[in-house]
Amino acid sequence: MKVPLKELPGHWSFNLDVDYVDSLVAELPMRAALGSDAGEAGSGTAELDFYKEGEMVFARGELSASVELACSRCLERLDYKFSESLTLTYLPEGQVPSEEEDEEGDEDQSSEVEDTYAYEGEEINLEPMLRERLLLAIPYAPLCKDDCLGLCTACGANLNDSECGCDRKVIDPRLAALKNIKV
Repeated sequence: MKVPLKELPGHWSFNLDVDYVDSLVAELPMRAALGSDAGEAGSGTAELDFYKEGEMVFARGELSASVELACSRCLERLDYKFSESLTLTYLPEGQVPSEEEDEEGDEDQSSEVEDTYAYEGEEINLEPMLRERLLLAIPYAPLCKDDCLGLCTACGANLNDSECGCDRKVIDPRLAALKNIKV
């Protein structure tokens, strides 16, 4: 996924195929929770318009993807879809401000530096940026629905399907001895 500088300005479309997305999300806990039943991880697209001013390259566009994950409460399979607008700046390697330089600068520039990436030679490698954006877009604890009830803490039944009837009342262990007292 590379863009040659000599072909700028221009529009590029990139398909994030199943193998690419699978290699990125394979180690995520909510992907690994699917276990052996995990099918294809998902796919996506990146549509970007590039233009160049001097050595600086600017890109605007959108990253859209669909990733199969496990719900963090009930472990059911869910298809998480997202679409993110991208506004990027690419500078030659060595000209990208480091984190230390960013801390010394004023706060208005810090948001711009977050979307600044380096390029080397006569082409821009989009893979590091796409990997970063895709992983950051996936929630830490995805839910199949906002009101997901999760699993029963006693028997492990999915409470979204039916109530299991287990007594899930949690008694503070410091007060547990009091339940045996007869008055």
